[in-house]
Amino acid sequence: MKRIDYIPALRRLAREQDRVVTMAQLAAIGVPQSFVRERIRPGGRWQRPLPRVVVLHPGVLSVAQRCRAALGFAGHPEAEAMVTGTAGLALHRIEAAPLPSGVPVVDVLVPDGRRIRTHTWVRVHHARRLPSAVTVDGVPVAPLVRAAADGVRESCDPEWAGDVLRELVAFAGVRPDVLAAELGDAALARKPAVGRLLAELDTGIRSAVGLARTLVIRTGLRQPLWRPQLRLDGSFLASPDAYWARDGVALDLGPAAGSGRGRLETLGLRVVRIAPTALARHPGEVAAAVRAALAAGPYGPLERITVLPGSPGG
Repeated sequence: MKRIDYIPALRRLAREQDRVVTMAQLAAIGVPQSFVRERIRPGGRWQRPLPRVVVLHPGVLSVAQRCRAALGFAGHPEAEAMVTGTAGLALHRIEAAPLPSGVPVVDVLVPDGRRIRTHTWVRVHHARRLPSAVTVDGVPVAPLVRAAADGVRESCDPEWAGDVLRELVAFAGVRPDVLAAELGDAALARKPAVGRLLAELDTGIRSAVGLARTLVIRTGLRQPLWRPQLRLDGSFLASPDAYWARDGVALDLGPAAGSGRGRLETLGLRVVRIAPTALARHPGEVAAAVRAALAAGPYGPLERITVLPGSPGG
């Protein structure tokens, strides 16, 4: 194939895959091996950060490009693979898991039968059954709970693990028992602090939401949706403790700092933050604050927000 024949296909591949391709893809569109070798030589216009992977520029790789390169090394798109662990959490926009462009390790999840092992900065996890991947910025990523479990298992920093788990529970609406089940007994036995934290979070959520339900009934407030999932233009937004969908009012029973619910206020929605202790000590004041917020609404771009119901147990 002449050079002019494969150039359009190469440009399309570069555009669709953020300039990260595999050797197999280059061969499939007819790029000669001699041309590739010339481009990836020291000082060339391309680079090969991992076996079987070529990046079509010589500069520093972005976070997304490193994740794509790790997936290419693992066999994607020809074979199943997805990003998980800390890199997966960062792609899911978990604030407690910042991922600078110089990410040291990218975890990838592959089927058990794949004969591939950890290599330099790519850490490979094998699974008997792969979960359904979520596509984030064009990259296949493990579901949030699985990415968190893999990240916590590999982490040697209990403070970081605690921050991640608190954010998942407080902001993403993930139930602590679901996190515990995904981590598994072996991981929890090795990390007793994680098990204790999940138990505390579970107890606190059940207690606070239960008190809030009782307060709504006793004070005659209109019933909200309890711990629903909110989506903005189809993308996950938040999972507040309670939400009045007609009014754009959310109830936050966690601490004001670090809950991630500030994103709701940025959109113009109203968040009523209540300390769980106030539900028992000052129920009248809590009811008055919620009633005033509802009366002054509606707030925010309600037409852009889809509300999915939460679990019956709150």
